[in-house]
Amino acid sequence: MTDFPTSDRSNAARILARRSMTLVRAVARAAGEGLHHLTVVLATPDEFSEAECIINGPVPDESDANDPLVYAAYTLAVTTTGVNAMLAARTMHPDGTVRFMSWMISDLTAYPATAEQSRVAYCIGTDRDITAPLPPSLSIVDAPALV
Repeated sequence: MTDFPTSDRSNAARILARRSMTLVRAVARAAGEGLHHLTVVLATPDEFSEAECIINGPVPDESDANDPLVYAAYTLAVTTTGVNAMLAARTMHPDGTVRFMSWMISDLTAYPATAEQSRVAYCIGTDRDITAPLPPSLSIVDAPALV
């Protein structure tokens, strides 16, 4: 990714990126064991941006700038400019069940969404409008506070 700054001001950008990476790792730890599909949606009056990544196994480190996890963290860092984002985690567990939860992100601070707020986020998007009952293997839960 060439969007990372390379001048003297890059120290501040690295600090923001590290905060963002810490947030993404906290989400992966909170979601527990399993395959995690994270989605970050950023919407402003002028722009719509979406970043997705899948984490299976240990959370990767941030040394690979082309890693989808790093890009999701970078997208979250934009919330330090006054823009809010939604972070959704869909975790596929080994027993076939799926758990979905989400957070509202502002200034790299995560505010947990209720199960109902997450249900709206899961069911309605630019590419979907799920009005039928959800499958029994899917549980939408209140997101925990992230530390």
